Amino acid sequence: MPNLELPGTGWATRDNATIAFGCIIAYSVIRTIYLVWFHPLAKYPGPKIAAVSNVWYGYQWLSGRYPWAMQRAFKEYGDVVRIAPNELVFITPKAYTDIYTSSINGRPGFVKSDMLDTGDKYEGLASERDIDKHRAARKQLAPAFSPRSLKQYEPIIHADVDEFVEALKNSPATAAGVDIAPWFERATCDLGGSITLGHNFKNIQSGQNHPILESLLRIGHWATFRNVMRRFPLLYPLSYVFLPPKVAFSYFRAHSTSKKLIRTRVEERHDRKDLDYMTQFLKNEEALPPDGFLVSQAGHLILDHYESSSVLTAGICFLTTNDEIMKRLQNELRTTFKSYEDITEDRLQDLPWLNATIEEVIRLHTNVPYGLPRISPGHTVDGNYVAKGVVVSSCAYATTHSEEYFNKPYEFKPQRWLPKDHAEYDHIFDGDDRAAFRPFSAGSRNCLGQAMAYLVLRIMFAKLCWKFQWELLNKNEMDWDRDLRLYIVWQKPKVHVRITPFERKV
Repeated sequence: MPNLELPGTGWATRDNATIAFGCIIAYSVIRTIYLVWFHPLAKYPGPKIAAVSNVWYGYQWLSGRYPWAMQRAFKEYGDVVRIAPNELVFITPKAYTDIYTSSINGRPGFVKSDMLDTGDKYEGLASERDIDKHRAARKQLAPAFSPRSLKQYEPIIHADVDEFVEALKNSPATAAGVDIAPWFERATCDLGGSITLGHNFKNIQSGQNHPILESLLRIGHWATFRNVMRRFPLLYPLSYVFLPPKVAFSYFRAHSTSKKLIRTRVEERHDRKDLDYMTQFLKNEEALPPDGFLVSQAGHLILDHYESSSVLTAGICFLTTNDEIMKRLQNELRTTFKSYEDITEDRLQDLPWLNATIEEVIRLHTNVPYGLPRISPGHTVDGNYVAKGVVVSSCAYATTHSEEYFNKPYEFKPQRWLPKDHAEYDHIFDGDDRAAFRPFSAGSRNCLGQAMAYLVLRIMFAKLCWKFQWELLNKNEMDWDRDLRLYIVWQKPKVHVRITPFERKV
């Protein structure tokens, strides 16, 4: 059949394509001119490409080295850096206060951004953006972290830690050397299950990863990819297209397991005598929350415990590369407690070297080294007026590793946290700005479980350092700061240690 083309049709199609292409070019030029010279953030310095695109932001996150990139940016551009067309990051403690405690004293609040949104119907406490929903959930959960409740959790923590210590002691591998990071991941996940649901996942006992732990280990890379793709609306659907099957399977398996555990926990609510976090949500028989809500809350709470595995791994790494600090800590513990069984939280709170060590580990390795983004209501941040709708955040890693706020910021120096009247306190740290150290955030959205975090870290570090002698075997190959990667959660390098049980000489 002959090809019958209407007169002028080909030319019209080409003309339309040319016009469309010209419009795109014109729009891009006009948008670039606006972003570079007329946008409210035009006066703020930063990488040139960041002013007109989210490419810089995306590249740094996908590289796994976003906190280090921010540190370099602050050194090059100053205390405020434009990292995307509509986003600023601040380094000063004053900016941190202005952003995260903004709703105090009647000031307008900086609302949480969508960075940590899960996309589920019910968000967990950490990702919930709705102020009223967050406030209600926090109010329900708050009694779980009261001093009285923490006291009730102590036997559970000691039991799980003792099981972990015993497993390390009895494992043939530890004498030859093991990567301690997976051990901490399993132990903290078990503890998170015990305290959240009254259900130990038995990662340590079985020597295998529970589906929930497997999901936590796999989700970081994809969550980072999805966060970046969210900045590119046309490409965002690809974040699901490129979701690795193993990640999808582990997530759905963990979600299914969580739903079953929650259903069991709800059905057994009258029979449980031990305290766990879910107790707080199940008190009102006439208004029990949906299972989906409980699954989201439990998931975030277990994740919070799991994330302490990074702090514990970092702590062992720092202590085994600083023999004198380890000796002082072990001497304090073994002098205070004549036997392992004597270790109690009441006495641990008063040990200066133990508590100083924990603070220094968290300073060097905080679980949230990036800023939790907030949306400006149109307010001042450290003297800079930030227009409504602009995304702002801090960067904890850059702040705690800055010579502006800490002397010898890259060195592991627990001495800086000792009481100033302590014989071993070093006055070269008098100038440290402790307001720059806020590992658990601040304001109405600060970490509700920070007292629990310190409780767990004190017991875990005390028992491990009392019970064992530690030797780092890959000291010459591994550099903690160099080898770390961040994909929403930390990806830790191998910390290969030999563990020898301590025996007190009579």
